[in-house]
Amino acid sequence: MDDSITPSDESGTPSLDEMMQHLEEAKARERSSSSQSRSQWTGLQRKMRKHRNVAILAKNYAERLDELVKYDATTHRSGSSLKSAAAAVDAHGQLPIYYRTGDTVTHVGIITKLLLDPDPDSREAKEFQKYISQEDTYSDYDGNDELDTTTYIVEQGKELDEPFPMTELRKVGNNEPIDPGFWRSPAYVFQRETDF
Repeated sequence: MDDSITPSDESGTPSLDEMMQHLEEAKARERSSSSQSRSQWTGLQRKMRKHRNVAILAKNYAERLDELVKYDATTHRSGSSLKSAAAAVDAHGQLPIYYRTGDTVTHVGIITKLLLDPDPDSREAKEFQKYISQEDTYSDYDGNDELDTTTYIVEQGKELDEPFPMTELRKVGNNEPIDPGFWRSPAYVFQRETDF
């Protein structure tokens, strides 16, 4: 007797056995692709993708913060690879950013586009270059290129009417407040309710 499955009727409609024939194979393929996409992100990156109320805390020079307020959009750069920020922008289309001066948060904005390791000759990079102002001095500093490891466009920049201590922000990684004297940059934080 032939082990192949034949349609249950002459109309060509598959039998239940036929329809179930590839179910286990499809489930295995789905599990494999699902675990691959999960393993693509670190724990912090997954949290940045999962929560919509996340932001990044960075520091910048006073002149750059003046430009942030002065222009509709401005390009900022970092020599670090901000992969968790990239994960959030990928998931949510944007990422709020807090800027601090010393231990005080003084400015906010929204990262609307972000590139990691940009090719300066690419069409995409050209868009980032057009938001670099005449006053920008980033490339004047030791070894900085016009674009850097992480390059991003910030819009809706504003100076806060009521600056606040960075310790009021809580870290996404462990939900603990930012430590007093925290000196590195950036930190990934939860937004305060009324800031954005």
